[in-house]
Amino acid sequence: MMKKILIHCAMEKEAEKIAKKMKLVKIENANKKYKTIDTIYERKTENNIINLVVTGIGKQRAAIGLTEYLSKIEYKPDLAINIGYAGANNIKIGTLVCISNSFNLEWDIPGEEKYSLKNVGNQKLIKVEGLEYIPCYSAETFVTKTDIKEKCIFDMELHSAALIADIYKIPLISIKKVTDNLSIDKYYESINTKEIMELENAVELIEKYII
Repeated sequence: MMKKILIHCAMEKEAEKIAKKMKLVKIENANKKYKTIDTIYERKTENNIINLVVTGIGKQRAAIGLTEYLSKIEYKPDLAINIGYAGANNIKIGTLVCISNSFNLEWDIPGEEKYSLKNVGNQKLIKVEGLEYIPCYSAETFVTKTDIKEKCIFDMELHSAALIADIYKIPLISIKKVTDNLSIDKYYESINTKEIMELENAVELIEKYII
């Protein structure tokens, strides 16, 4: 049975590294079919179909991009994989981590559960062997300070991806590469460091889940 894989990235610079490693081909004029998606890469083999979708930065872009994409394809993915750069509070820059749970950093309404909705988006994400398994908080802006004491990751898209994966009943993996410790200046320093920005090792870790 052919396995159908959906990979999600926010930025083209993340996607290019993954596409090159996985030998994915950019689909020409994808933005004519999809109003809210920047780029789509694809590879079809006898065993699987892999699509990599680039939605742009932010929870809203991730939500509308993934929703539009899933509404227009003829099949439901067997697995969704989110890969990208992120900040962290107590984790060494350059470290790859696997996300255990996804939370909405801004969701703090009296009478509601903090950081999450009651009935959706609370699923455990798939654990990838060999990586530390920790939570991620998705924010509307670049996080530079936090009161959260536990070791965690901060990004700007994953919670939307987790909500949609839960609604569509698609298992989800998320791997994040730590590029800063809550410092935008350090992030821009990291951009120029090849070892920190590489994502090829993340692809090697998920290969067994794709085959």
